[in-house]
Amino acid sequence: MSFRLKHDDRLIQIRWIPKYTFMERLGHWVHASTYIPLSITGFIIFAPWFQHLTQGTAGATFRGLHRGFAIVLGLMPVIYALVEPRRLIMHLRENFTFTREDVGWLKAAIPYYVLGRHVDMPPQPRFNTGERLNAVAIIIGTGSFGVTGFLMWFGRGHIPPVLFQLAVLVHDLTAIITFAMFIVHFFLAVVHPLMWQSLVSMRYGVISESYAREHHAMWYYGEKRARELWEKHKAENGR
Repeated sequence: MSFRLKHDDRLIQIRWIPKYTFMERLGHWVHASTYIPLSITGFIIFAPWFQHLTQGTAGATFRGLHRGFAIVLGLMPVIYALVEPRRLIMHLRENFTFTREDVGWLKAAIPYYVLGRHVDMPPQPRFNTGERLNAVAIIIGTGSFGVTGFLMWFGRGHIPPVLFQLAVLVHDLTAIITFAMFIVHFFLAVVHPLMWQSLVSMRYGVISESYAREHHAMWYYGEKRARELWEKHKAENGR
């Protein structure tokens, strides 16, 4: 892809690299479009300030919406597993793998994202540390929502009260944790000026070559070459 700068004759060329398949992007947007209304309806059911909305017809409507969106949220991973099982396994391996570079990434994250200091960011694979932590929270959270939601939906009056209350507690804690991760993810993907290509990648499935080199060096160069370049960079800068 190429374009010209305004009031300039120079031609700028951008090489785009595929990162996500159509099914992966579809899964992301289905998850987002169901998680948001699930959070809203769940908060209305959970918060004491909206107790009047959980009674009668209104309460039945909110619970019905919550359960309907929950079914769609739970079905999407199943569909993805059936359509692209190898990609699913690859994603699981990647997202649950952490190395020493991830410790360095966490240490440098605040200076980088708040102050724009990117020189101390260690090389990252196809998903950086934050993206993998978010993915782990989503995967475990979805499983937790599924189990506890099933017990709350069908278990009332059929399981011991203590088990039902435990399911409610875990369900609510899972909602709080995943919503906190969602806020951070939304800020970095949509608002933060350094990460705008993450939104592009989820719309078109590609990222630029320069973005891949800077943010996902292990994926772009390979782990061995990326580590060599990183060690060279640290030596040159006295780190």
